[in-house]
Amino acid sequence: MLLNRERAVEIMARENLDGLIAQLPVNSYYFSDYWGLFNTPGGYDGSYFAVLPRDTTAPAALIVPALEVRRLETRDAAGRGTWVDNIFAYTSPLDEAASLLSNAKLLDDGTPRGVDYAGWPSVAGGEFNELEQRWRSIVQRLGRQMSPSSLWSLVRALKAAGLEKRMLGADDARIADLLSEHGIDRGNIRYVPQLFNEIRMVKTGDEIELMRTAAQINEYALLAAADAMHEGATWDELEDVYMMQMAHQGGRGVYLMCGVGELPAQYVRTGEPIFLDALGQYRHYHGDFGRCAVVGKPSVKHLDYHGSLLTGWEVAQEYLKPGVRYSELSAAVGEAVRKSGLSTFRDPVVHSVGLEHTDDPKPYGVQPQTKPDQVLQANMIVNVDMPHSEIGWGSVHMEDTVVITNDGFERLSTADFSLRIV
Repeated sequence: MLLNRERAVEIMARENLDGLIAQLPVNSYYFSDYWGLFNTPGGYDGSYFAVLPRDTTAPAALIVPALEVRRLETRDAAGRGTWVDNIFAYTSPLDEAASLLSNAKLLDDGTPRGVDYAGWPSVAGGEFNELEQRWRSIVQRLGRQMSPSSLWSLVRALKAAGLEKRMLGADDARIADLLSEHGIDRGNIRYVPQLFNEIRMVKTGDEIELMRTAAQINEYALLAAADAMHEGATWDELEDVYMMQMAHQGGRGVYLMCGVGELPAQYVRTGEPIFLDALGQYRHYHGDFGRCAVVGKPSVKHLDYHGSLLTGWEVAQEYLKPGVRYSELSAAVGEAVRKSGLSTFRDPVVHSVGLEHTDDPKPYGVQPQTKPDQVLQANMIVNVDMPHSEIGWGSVHMEDTVVITNDGFERLSTADFSLRIV
C-alpha cells in the first residue's frame, strides 16, 4: 500500500476532518494504488475520485469510468492492484427510452441510476482463464450499479462511508460547488490541497522501495547521457539518450537539463563545465539526481568548484537526520561551500520528493520551490539540490536523493560523487 493511513488519520483529526476527497491524479493514486488510463495531461477532467474516511472501519472508495472496471482486476507483474473494495463506476444518464426499459430510475441508495454496462462480449461457450473470469465477474457485479456521472458515484461513495453530512477536505476547489448541485452541503467541504502533500511527505515502506528503484534507474540514465557527451553534441541528442535509457529500464523520463537556458553555444564544447540534472519517474514516483561533467580535461577552477560542492555534501550529511529544519540544513551547506572557495554559491534547495517533483505543501502561484519550512522526520525522502552556474564559464551540480532514518539517512542513489570526465 502506498498510503500512509496512520499519518492521514492523525492529520484529519488535527484538522477536524472526517474524510478526504482526492481528485488530482497523484492523490487518487496515492489513496487507492490505482492509476487511471486517463490520468494524463491530455486526459479527462474529473474522471476519477478516491474517498478516504478518517474512521478506518468505514469503507474507502474509488470512482472510475465503467470502461475501466475490468482493468481493476488486472494486477501488475508483482500481483499488486487497488486495495480499495468499494468501487463505484459510472456510465451516462438514462435517456427516455432507457428509462422505460429500466426497472428503476434510482439505485438502492436513492441516487440516480446510469445506463447499464455490459462491456465487451464474451465468446459463447468459451473457456476463460482466471483473469478473464474475474473480468466477467466484476462487470456482472457492477454492470447494473452504474451512476450517470462521476459526481453521482462520488455521492454514493460518501453515503456508503457515512460522510454525506460530515466535514470533508478536498484537493480540488471545484468539488464543493459541484457536489452542492448533487445534494451535498458545500459548507461541509474545505479546499485543503496542502494537507494531501503533508500526508504524502512521510513515506511507507512500499513507497521507499519504489523510490529506491526510481532513484537508481534515473541515476543510470543520467550517467549514460553524460558518457554520450562529445564535442558538437546537442542537448536534444543527450536528452534522447537519457529518455531511451529510462524507458529501457521501465521508467519514464521527465527532463534532462543543463540549466534553464541550456547550452550557451547550443552544443557541447571541449573543456566546458556542464551540469546534468535529471528528473524521471518509476510507477509515477520520481527520481531526482544531479552531477557535473566535461568533455576533455577539466580546468583547475572546475576541479576547485567541484571540490567545494563535495565539501557541501560532507556538511549536509551531518544535518540529514530527524529534527533538523530544511532552512538549517540549507544554510549550513551554503556556508560550507562558500567558505571552501565558491564564494558566489547560493544556499541549496532542500525539498521532499515523491509523487511530485516537490512533494512539500506549496502555495498556489508562487515561485517554484517556495514552500513552508519543514522539519525532517524518519521516512521522509528529500533531495539536497546544489546547482551553480556562471555565465561565460559554465556550471557544476551535485544532487542526491536520501531517505531519513531514525538516526540519520540512507542514500537511495548509488553512484560516486566524482566529476564525470568524458
